[in-house]
Amino acid sequence: MTLLAGGGVLALVVSDGPSILRAVSVPAYIAVAPGLACARLIRIPDGLSRFVIGVALSLALGVLVAQGMIHLHRWSPLLGLSTLTAVASLASLTELVRNRLGQHPWREVGAE
Repeated sequence: MTLLAGGGVLALVVSDGPSILRAVSVPAYIAVAPGLACARLIRIPDGLSRFVIGVALSLALGVLVAQGMIHLHRWSPLLGLSTLTAVASLASLTELVRNRLGQHPWREVGAE
């Protein structure tokens, strides 16, 4: 779902989609998706705790990306969104590969 949402949000921004749709979807994606995708990699059994940590991590990642762009003199909203989408996609793909290999996030390492 994160992979599809990231592609959809990027498509909206690149194709200059309807501004009301961008005004709702882009901040929602930035505030939730990157951190939640990363938080799912951490073994947190409680869904609410995982969501809260994911939102906090998303906001922290957004600030780090913005600071990095300022430091590198490469400020661009599209670059920032692309970077956060890449982080979320990489975390989601990592989770998919881990689940495909049988290493489920709720299973202890070495437990059988």
